[in-house]
Amino acid sequence: MKILILLLSILPIILIAIYFYKKDIHKEPIKLLQKLFISGIIAGLLVIVISLIYNYLIPNYQNITSNKYLNMFIYSFIFVSLIEEIFKFIMIYIVSYNNPEYDEFYDIILYSVFVALGFACFENLLYTLPNNNIYVAITRGLTAIPAHACYQTSMGYYLTLSKFYPNKKRLYIILSIIIPIILHGFYDVLLYLGNIIFVIIFVIFLITMFVLTITNANKIANIDKKHLN
Repeated sequence: MKILILLLSILPIILIAIYFYKKDIHKEPIKLLQKLFISGIIAGLLVIVISLIYNYLIPNYQNITSNKYLNMFIYSFIFVSLIEEIFKFIMIYIVSYNNPEYDEFYDIILYSVFVALGFACFENLLYTLPNNNIYVAITRGLTAIPAHACYQTSMGYYLTLSKFYPNKKRLYIILSIIIPIILHGFYDVLLYLGNIIFVIIFVIFLITMFVLTITNANKIANIDKKHLN
């Protein structure tokens, strides 16, 4: 059972990596992609450290107010989404933004997705292996893992614009952080609310995010194709 859960936890990550990698016209060095994947794992470890600090400094940080809905928003956007997306952004920026290999529009989207997949792999194994729960592995494979790829596709999209349109660099850098935080925050809020209405909204939100992600990835990849032709 452990081996099956491990395979189900990793398989979506491999499939998403292949999907985005195949869109790249000039293939990026495997060593660079491995470095980005590992940096995503490091981001996950740093998030764990920050969570431990939260637990020590603010033992009841998940219930700061008396309003459970407000608590969900604060927890989702501040203590989860903001921290996770900031660390992933830092890894993407440090490892790849000024890397000489970054010479095409699509490159930073691929880099961002590999950081996301490293982070998602680390997070997924933490959720699935200790619980030994095949349902959790399948559910996260269909939702949480592709969602992380979506957040970083949006991050990479705006980082691309910041790189190739320097007159608006600051705006696009800000958007590359804010948009993933908003997407991630809403994902968590809808998930935590949990009743049937919000489950339906969650599914619609998820499908919409997946469609927009594929659309934006194709849009940037096609720009590279036109330039090469």
